[in-house]
Amino acid sequence: MKTICATVFLFLVSLPVLGQTTVSKAKPSTPVEQEIIELERQWAAVIKSQDITQASRFLSEDYFLAIGVQGAPLQIFPRKAWLETLKFYVTESYNIDDIKIHIYGDTAVVVMLFTQKATMRGQDRNAQFVITDIWVKQKGGWRVAERHSSRPEPQGLIRSK
Repeated sequence: MKTICATVFLFLVSLPVLGQTTVSKAKPSTPVEQEIIELERQWAAVIKSQDITQASRFLSEDYFLAIGVQGAPLQIFPRKAWLETLKFYVTESYNIDDIKIHIYGDTAVVVMLFTQKATMRGQDRNAQFVITDIWVKQKGGWRVAERHSSRPEPQGLIRSK
């Protein structure tokens, strides 16, 4: 359970852009894409500050984090568990290495490749991750409904087209 909790928070804070963070490659082509990137930045800053009240404002009521653990069923961490873990996650920095955004009406799908420097209860959580955030437009604005986090494949494993 301790390992799962640590993993949850690793991915919990696995958000995009902070003050030191740069977004490379993809440039937003629409005002909505720019808005979503800005929301990701704001959410990341709030997570870095470990502000549970502010962090909750970015989440839909049915938000969850999904994590795949090799050899185990899919791990689902609902909104309440995600928020409770925030106080134990210390983030030094993030860098978005790449970001892609697709808008489908009132839904935005964000896929990010990023690197973070962080600890969870003193354990090293420095790594690169692939994060998928699903944003939905609700009363009051855009909210994150779902997040998926995983590690990227090693170089050479995936072949180019």
